[in-house]
Amino acid sequence: MLEIYTKAKRGVVGRDNEIKSILAAMDAGKHIILEGPPGTSKSTLLRSIAKEANIPFYIVEGNIDLTPAKLVGYFNPAKVMADNYQPEYFEKGPLTKAMLEGGILYIEEFNRMPADVSNVLITPMEEGEMNIPRYGTVRAIWPFTVIAAQNPYDDVGTVRVSRAFMDRICLIKMDYQTEEEERDIVFQKTGFEDPRIVSQAVKLVRRTREHPDIKLGASVRAAIDLVDIYVSLQKLTDQPESSFLTAAHMSLANKIWLNEITSRTAYEIITDIWDSLRVQYKEMTTAAVSDSEQDIEGSKVEQQKKKLTVM
Repeated sequence: MLEIYTKAKRGVVGRDNEIKSILAAMDAGKHIILEGPPGTSKSTLLRSIAKEANIPFYIVEGNIDLTPAKLVGYFNPAKVMADNYQPEYFEKGPLTKAMLEGGILYIEEFNRMPADVSNVLITPMEEGEMNIPRYGTVRAIWPFTVIAAQNPYDDVGTVRVSRAFMDRICLIKMDYQTEEEERDIVFQKTGFEDPRIVSQAVKLVRRTREHPDIKLGASVRAAIDLVDIYVSLQKLTDQPESSFLTAAHMSLANKIWLNEITSRTAYEIITDIWDSLRVQYKEMTTAAVSDSEQDIEGSKVEQQKKKLTVM
């Protein structure tokens, strides 16, 4: 397990504690729910673990259209009509495959799928087996793990998760990564090497998470989009500041969730955040230049003193 942990860390920026927690739960035969806002590397983290552990990885998107049959599987109607129910005519769903192969079943937006679908998971999680009519009993192979994910800040289109399910799962909370880690992610994803632009993009995105008019801020994906669009805009114009703001509007306006009571638009809020960052940057730059000039002037005075001493 230590070797898997070491290798999995190479494919993820940060998330040291989360990798350890997931591996420990899998080793102990426990199932997991990851709770955190979008863009916190949940699927990236799990893909890295599955790859390094060399186990199958199945993703299911939780939504109102998900049915037990889509999760478990179903008999091929044409073959059943022609030759009755035969085990080989059963089309396995992601849950059945994950159980038989000892893989990870990852369910995104778990609290958006119907209660009858989530209830299908209870017996496989508790007993490690599942009975499918006309097919037989499916027994899970270690390290079969159900990993659900949900956004605690989203309440539109979500359903209440049953206590029976929550009683059989372990919670891992995931928040945004540090500013330095998010800069590393943007560098890696965009390949853009200007540290000032990357830093400003990350700062702007992080400011949306603490703005009083914003209920849910943007994830690091917005910073990645911002930098990518900025680079493309610079091929068409030589106005970096206007290009940055245009890229910010395009990248963030639909990724932030405004408070219901605010009368301001997303564009106005993004512009205000950018203006404040720009002022701070200019003040820092001016201070740095002033300090540099003082150092140069001080150096000149010292040199002049040395000359007078020699004379």
